[in-house]
Amino acid sequence: MAEQKLIPAPLSRVDLKDYDPEDTNGFDRERARAEMEQLGKRLGELQEVLYAQGKFALLCVFQGMDTAGKDGVIKKVFDNVNPQGIKVAAFKVPTPDELARDFLWRIHAQV
Repeated sequence: MAEQKLIPAPLSRVDLKDYDPEDTNGFDRERARAEMEQLGKRLGELQEVLYAQGKFALLCVFQGMDTAGKDGVIKKVFDNVNPQGIKVAAFKVPTPDELARDFLWRIHAQV
């Protein structure tokens, strides 16, 4: 599993400038593929549990520049998940008002 260094402390302010986009967190391609396959199956199982309970949801935010590969990552991560249980929202360049706020602020309208 990935190290905790990529997981911010609860209630902490996240500034993406503090994260190196080239950091692989110790993964090589083969290890990442193997873990993605295993975790993808587990994600599919957990989706069924969330749906059956009808109480909770999962929010995943993929942020990156154009052509960063977000669509491909979404497709790969959610390959084992029922597409009827997924909502994907795309966002354009943030407005000055959005930039002045928490980076999740504009996402709240989608959930």
